[in-house]
Amino acid sequence: MSFRHILFPVDFSERCDNAAPYVKAMAARTKAAVTLLNVVETPPAWAAAADGGYAMEFDIPQMKEEAEHRLAIFAADAFATESPERPPAVTFEVDSGDPGTCIAGLAKDWDADLIMMPTHGRGLFRRALLGSATAKVLNDAHCAVWTGAHMESAPPDHTDIHTIICGLDLDGDTNLGLVRYVAHLAEEWKAVVYLVHAVPTTDARPEMYFDVPLESFLKDVAREQINKLQERAGTDFHYVVEVGAVAGVVREAAVEHKADLVVIGRGVIGDFAGGMRTHAYGIMRESPCPVLSVWDRTE
Repeated sequence: MSFRHILFPVDFSERCDNAAPYVKAMAARTKAAVTLLNVVETPPAWAAAADGGYAMEFDIPQMKEEAEHRLAIFAADAFATESPERPPAVTFEVDSGDPGTCIAGLAKDWDADLIMMPTHGRGLFRRALLGSATAKVLNDAHCAVWTGAHMESAPPDHTDIHTIICGLDLDGDTNLGLVRYVAHLAEEWKAVVYLVHAVPTTDARPEMYFDVPLESFLKDVAREQINKLQERAGTDFHYVVEVGAVAGVVREAAVEHKADLVVIGRGVIGDFAGGMRTHAYGIMRESPCPVLSVWDRTE
């Protein structure tokens, strides 16, 4: 399952500086090539003024040239290595336009199988959506997407993956592919895996079902489903089944087991939601560690 080509969007923020060690570690482990991408965001062509609007002129070629210079410096600093092992192959590109559209489109054009990017929010509403560029990439890209919601803090103490949390919804045909995907990832990193499923709380069900026996019954059903799933997948992972909101259950499991990575499925749930599974945004916002969302694959 080794990744072959990692696309790392860079906007020269502190978040990108702190995400770079994760990209470097993933590339070194999987022997993947890395493409650094900076998107010169095209500003509006018109601006408002007291006496009406006026056309704004921007030297896009000059802006792209400056971005290329900064990317070269970033690549030299972030991917330098003193290890005798061969460093990852790193190239860089500059494009212009809408960042989310460019990232998703170029990932497809360049056959990238992993996009790694910290989340960015501008203002309260966009923070709730993980940042508009990240949301668009998650919605449109059909490859795995690694996100880090807390990259504004100090650089990581380590970037190895020792423990993986895999969130299961048990409500579709994609879980078998997801578990097998995680099995390959765990084998590559020699990591321990915990499968995690959240049983809905009683406040999400009619009042007539407000009882503990029903919750116990639903947990038993989930455990049986997970056992059958693992039998088909050929795995024997630890698993956690708890009652509560999905994002909260996954977060608590990640904290308790000191997870280095959370893996979830990502797929179409309707025109409005696009390519996102119902609880994916919440999991990414609340996870204490990076989240790898995998485009759903049926078996």
